[in-house]
Amino acid sequence: MDKIAFIDLEASGLGASSWPIEVGWCMAKGAAEARLIKPAPDWPLDAWDDNAERLHGISIDELARRGDRVEDVCIRLNDALKGLQVYSDAPDWDGFWLFRLFSAADMDQEFSLVDFGKIFSSMARRDIDALTAIAAKTAPHRHRAREDVMHMRTVFELVRARS
Repeated sequence: MDKIAFIDLEASGLGASSWPIEVGWCMAKGAAEARLIKPAPDWPLDAWDDNAERLHGISIDELARRGDRVEDVCIRLNDALKGLQVYSDAPDWDGFWLFRLFSAADMDQEFSLVDFGKIFSSMARRDIDALTAIAAKTAPHRHRAREDVMHMRTVFELVRARS
């Protein structure tokens, strides 16, 4: 269980120029951690999507005030997740934003992503729906990184309990 982790990223939008604004992660046991990310100097501010902001509720001004530098976020992520395969419920997008993050910091990512859907590989659709409905009540998916990794962990715990 020590080696199971979950990650989620929120972003400026869903376009090709979008960039990460928040990352959250947690292990199968223990507290979740999340960091707001100060925009890197070369990230295009015109990639900011007002619809995305309405969804996650994070403003670009808040990032400038409270966000951590990309280098500090990458160091913390590698310290926490080094060598692990980390579950993501959107590995294509999260992988893209992690690439942008680590590129901006000129650092290597020292963990890999795994599709969270793999935990359901042998389950019937109705069972998946039932478990995710339970998880939605106890750890809702909110489009904020900390809450969303806690939601994934709750689903994982429910699947494990059924096995």
